[in-house]
Amino acid sequence: MKFSLFFLLILLACNINLQARELPLVLDKPGAFEILSRTDYTSPDCGYTRADTTANLPRITDLVNVLRNNPVLSDIKGFNGRARIYNVTCKDVASYGVPSRVSFEFSSFFVNKKGNVVWNSIEPPEWSLYINKIYPNFSDNFNAKHGYFTVPLKKETLEPGIDVYDGECFVIYDPSRPPYWIPVTVNEAFAAVREENRNDKDRIAAKYMNEYIEKEYAEIPEADRDKRAYYGGNASRVASQPGVPGQDNIFPYIMKVNPEYWDKSLPKSAIQFIYFRSITNKEYLKKIKEEYLQNNSTSYHLKLFEESFGMGDIRRLVPLIGK
Repeated sequence: MKFSLFFLLILLACNINLQARELPLVLDKPGAFEILSRTDYTSPDCGYTRADTTANLPRITDLVNVLRNNPVLSDIKGFNGRARIYNVTCKDVASYGVPSRVSFEFSSFFVNKKGNVVWNSIEPPEWSLYINKIYPNFSDNFNAKHGYFTVPLKKETLEPGIDVYDGECFVIYDPSRPPYWIPVTVNEAFAAVREENRNDKDRIAAKYMNEYIEKEYAEIPEADRDKRAYYGGNASRVASQPGVPGQDNIFPYIMKVNPEYWDKSLPKSAIQFIYFRSITNKEYLKKIKEEYLQNNSTSYHLKLFEESFGMGDIRRLVPLIGK
């Protein structure tokens, strides 16, 4: 049975590869770009008015036009490009501006089995950028009620208004304001853990868990309890150090949104915070791109864009903050 399954997988892989080679990409065909405009990208219970989203749409349009200075998006060949606006979770703790996800779609042209040049508009390869979603999706949730989340230890400020975490998670912000995220203390984190445990409907499990929580809390020196907390590998998930002996940099920070970052004199439609992922290892992207081209993958143009996307594109986003 195992051998049958193994050979079946090989046949499927070969079939997929053959299908890809039967559908060659059309690289020299000029493409078009459009913004799929909408003003219903926040849920009715988010608290934003139609006027907020209507005023926010031109700000998104400005952002899309700035990114279209990228050479792949300014001289479109071999694909049709679209910018699609999605709604995102809007009730994060300490949120303010209208949040959204802007997805840049890359629909490559290819020759179908009938010999016609076509393109796929259904869930094509895409790259996303988030606006005013100050609770990041590149983190782990620690406590949603209080808005606590994890943030990687490795952070670099490349230029004023441009931070990068773990080498690929970029944040664009106003550097003249207070920090956009602030640390959660050990005491704050343990208070949230205790609250979660008190609300656990399985009271027997909660009783045993409480013993672990209090034991771990007691092991933390009193002088460290008002210092920043780390996401640790224990029952409470709270540590006062970023690691353990021999592995002293493995626990990320526990952070929360700083409500003082938002400039509330600006309308909710203004862009005040942007984040996205961008792989900075361009040699890696070049290799993947070439493999996709060789195999006629419709993800080729996405990788072409990702390879070309660099600091010039990122710098152009900074002036959008506050507008």
